[in-house]
Amino acid sequence: MKTDFSIPRRQNLRGILVVFFMDLFKSLRQNFYVLLPLLSSKVRENYLGTVVIVVIVLLILQLLYSYKSYLNFKFHVQNQRFFLKQGVFNSTDTDIPFDRIQNININQNLIQKVLNVVGLEIETAGQKAAEIKIKALTEEVAIELKEVLLKKSTGDQFIAEGFVENSDVLENDPSASPIPQKSKVLFKLDFIQLLKVGISSNYFKGFGLVLLIISTLFQYLQDVFKNLFDVDFDEMYLSQIQGTFAFILSLIVLLLAATFVVTVGRTVFKYFDLKVTKVDHEYEVEHGLLKRVIQVIKKNKAQVFEIEENPIKNLFNIRNVFISQASSQDLNNKKKIGVIGITDQNMKILFNSIFDLSYPQTFIKINSSMRLIIRMMVANIIISASIGIAVYYLQGLILSLIVSIFMMIILIFISFSKVKKSHVGVNEDLIEIQSGSIHTNRKYIAVHKIQSIAIERNVFQQRNEHADLVIYTASGKERINYLKYEEVLKVSNYLNFKVENSGLGWI
Repeated sequence: MKTDFSIPRRQNLRGILVVFFMDLFKSLRQNFYVLLPLLSSKVRENYLGTVVIVVIVLLILQLLYSYKSYLNFKFHVQNQRFFLKQGVFNSTDTDIPFDRIQNININQNLIQKVLNVVGLEIETAGQKAAEIKIKALTEEVAIELKEVLLKKSTGDQFIAEGFVENSDVLENDPSASPIPQKSKVLFKLDFIQLLKVGISSNYFKGFGLVLLIISTLFQYLQDVFKNLFDVDFDEMYLSQIQGTFAFILSLIVLLLAATFVVTVGRTVFKYFDLKVTKVDHEYEVEHGLLKRVIQVIKKNKAQVFEIEENPIKNLFNIRNVFISQASSQDLNNKKKIGVIGITDQNMKILFNSIFDLSYPQTFIKINSSMRLIIRMMVANIIISASIGIAVYYLQGLILSLIVSIFMMIILIFISFSKVKKSHVGVNEDLIEIQSGSIHTNRKYIAVHKIQSIAIERNVFQQRNEHADLVIYTASGKERINYLKYEEVLKVSNYLNFKVENSGLGWI
């Protein structure tokens, strides 16, 4: 071990610039609308000098803040505990026992890549505030620190499996190197497979992003067209163009093309050069173009195994797998570990490694009631009516009725598909929860990892003998809507019985 982590140490000196640029970009992303007035020629002509002075002052203040943050950020390891002191105006001391550490991720965004450093994140089983982000370490130091923090759990695992006869080596010698682990690249995503994943992704997110950008910049585009091309958006010429079939068709094609590029681009940037490496009984998932991320899947801490598929993925014979691990808060999709574009064979290997069971499994299934469509119809009517009213003011009554009816038909079809796919299945070892409409999501949870079960009923469900089943795990909650109350009771009692009689822990 080259680095002595028992002595309080700071991040790499380049951390000053890392903190500065990362905080700066974060501020710009959160407050980008403040800069939009600069797109106006009037603002640039009258206030450009003032804006430049304000920007320079803010940059100097941000640099001073980053330098002070770097100086006050110190960490060290002692007595199987990680200590951190940080803060600019208020000092915060954090003390994390090794046995509370859930996961350690090494990542590298574009700024860190340019400055030749990496970031290290420590996820814990405690409060959200106890999660640690070290933004600037050399790759060698980051790997050494990761090995030190995981030394105890690694040693315990090898001892339990009979690989180590004398555990005193790890307990008494804090500088001892961790036991070498065997690694094997199990799965690597090539660029063609990555494009297939992007093509089969959810386009609604990309479409929403495109619409947001267009709607935000529309008023400023008017100014650009008026000054450069002498086009007035308020004149009747533009109104006539907007009313033509060619304009509408071109706009639709443009939106679809932009949506395709945005969706595929997001997938490529996030999961570029994805590979899964098997390290003894764990898996390391590494991916990213501008931001390189390394995440570890631990068998004992994995809570939910999720399989995502749709008709296009089925055509390409690929699946997306997402692993949710124990966390101090409900996990969103960004926090899940994704293994995308995976073949059925590799998915079965990963499933078996997490649960020690073969895939697929046989379940006793309980389906959601068709009454769930009634609950969805309220939202469908509101959405269709809102769009219809908007079209009415723009184009008139006939087109608004056509659009409203068309939207209603689509939403009814989606609602029917959701209800048809929604179910919960149980067997001796696992729970299966299926949801989705066009996309299908199947989530698997080991029975012994259930923390609690809730049965929720609103006034209408009490009258018609239905209920929602809510299952809580260490990574959040899973809800199955509108099941028959009698069947929910049977499932709940069975699962509670299995959990109480299981000798296995949730972590």
